[in-house]
Formats: sequence, C-alpha cells, structure tokens
Amino acid sequence: MVGGAGCGRSTMGAAGVSGNPPRWAYRQVREQAMSHVQVKVTRVDSPAMAPGECETTGEVVRVFRDRPDELRLGTLAFSVSCMRPGDRIVVEGTLWTDHDRLKQARYLEAFLNRVERRYQIALWQSRIIEAPTDSPVIAITPAS
Repeated sequence: MVGGAGCGRSTMGAAGVSGNPPRWAYRQVREQAMSHVQVKVTRVDSPAMAPGECETTGEVVRVFRDRPDELRLGTLAFSVSCMRPGDRIVVEGTLWTDHDRLKQARYLEAFLNRVERRYQIALWQSRIIEAPTDSPVIAITPAS
C-alpha cells in the first residue's frame, strides 16, 4: 500500500513561505526516494470531503529505480492529495492534484518510499502521464 501523494497543480507560493518547502527540498526527496515507478491507474476513490486524499489503486508497469529491490510489477494502492476547483485550502506546501483529472487519469509516475508496511509517495512527487515511457517523465534534477 502507498499513502500520501499529489501531482499536477501546486498551491505553493514563494519557497519557504507559510511552511512551504523550498524547491531544493522536492529535488532532494526525488534523489533520496527508494523507488521511482510508473503505474497504470485502475481505480480512484474520491474523499468524503475535498480537498482530501483520493485513494488510488494501480498496476506498476515501469520501475526506474527500486533500491530495496522488493517492488514488483503488479498492484499498488496509495493516496493522492486531490482538490476540486473552488475548494478552500490552507497554503501548506501540498502539491494538489486536480480531482477530475485524477479520476480520468490512465497513468501516474511517482517517487515512493516504504513506511512500515506501506508505500508512500515522497512529498507529493507524482504526476499524471499519458502513457508509460522508456525514460522518466519527472526529472530527478531540473534540466539546465
């Protein structure tokens, strides 16, 4: 199981303001994540109240990195921080995913960490993608 994630639009303002992590923190999280995968989305359950966590299930279709070498192609479940247009949110550094886009998404790319018996998306580092790719869509470090 995977928990806590986000992709798509960000609610972040200036780096470091109101508890927002600085941009380098997101890069560092991608560099240090245990796994980097692409997942075919098979189910998205909406939260009772938005913004909130959309419980998402998918099939791992591509593994770019797996440091503990325990992640296998197959089913994973995880949470994606999602919001609908007009939702009131507190600016806290969360990278929110548009709820409707997530419900329609076919694939996601994500950086994962193992936390106890579950996987967790590393500091909202996931993104909706159109199809699996041979190389990562989310760069570990920004292009120069």
